[in-house]
Amino acid sequence: MLCSFIVELVNTNLGDFIVNKVISLYLICLLFLLFSSDISFANEAAVHAQSDISNRLSLYLPLNKILNVYPVNNSDGNKCWIVVSIDENNLTDLDLFSTVGEGIIFKNLDRLVLNYQNPTFKVFPLDNNNPSALLVWDREGSGAFLNYKIFLVKDGRLVDIAEGESLFQGSIKTFDGGYELTSSDKRWFFVWNSDKFEKNIEGDFLSYPDNFVSDANLPDGNTLLVTYRVEKKEVSWLSNDRVSLKVGQKLFLRRLNPLEDTTCRIIYGYGNISYQGNGLFLAKKQGTATITLVPGGYDWSKAKTITVTISAS
Repeated sequence: MLCSFIVELVNTNLGDFIVNKVISLYLICLLFLLFSSDISFANEAAVHAQSDISNRLSLYLPLNKILNVYPVNNSDGNKCWIVVSIDENNLTDLDLFSTVGEGIIFKNLDRLVLNYQNPTFKVFPLDNNNPSALLVWDREGSGAFLNYKIFLVKDGRLVDIAEGESLFQGSIKTFDGGYELTSSDKRWFFVWNSDKFEKNIEGDFLSYPDNFVSDANLPDGNTLLVTYRVEKKEVSWLSNDRVSLKVGQKLFLRRLNPLEDTTCRIIYGYGNISYQGNGLFLAKKQGTATITLVPGGYDWSKAKTITVTISAS
């Protein structure tokens, strides 16, 4: 009786609808299981590969504490690895190697030793011929002095292709094909040109290289612009030293000659204003605030001060 009822139900439109739904759900579940299985196998393979590399390295670098391993491509497109480790003298070492069978071949027999205290590492792409480079940088001292090196794998060796030392209040950010370098209120863009980095003149503050995406807040109708120049180790031009803002408005402090050699430290009082980055300040609370420009970072005799008066919005 029950079987005949089911047969009749299937023969109806409602029965067809239910059967189609059941088949669709079955197919979706089957696809999900297959996809999940592929992901699981891929993740498992990646874990085994990383574990295999670590096990091999422990045999070749028994006295070193391995911090990280970065996969990079050689200029000929072959894959190799850069291993970062701490040696028995508490120094940071860079080694380049590739895997062959069950073993490891070290590319550079004389490992590179870095004199950085707390280095940060990042791999970033250059172009199709040199797919990736390794950036190493750190900051030191109360002036946040930046030191950096960029390495490229070429002809089986780690080659130093760019470097900088003791950049006051320095920072560095990479993008596809280059990097942005800042020192206090100065800024440069370096773009890879087949075999070296070339300085890219910034020009207007909106003129970033095409492949660089800035996350900075750009000035708008609610922003007041103050410009200045630093020449011959002094502030030679300041458009306004007294500014009035309402809570919520912004002040954009823009240097007109950021490519000049002299740096200028920007110091401001916390509380009523906050620094948003790239010369942009936000008025937070009613009151007064000061922004001081110090040429060379420490020459207070030639410093210039901007007084900001903030009223209720």
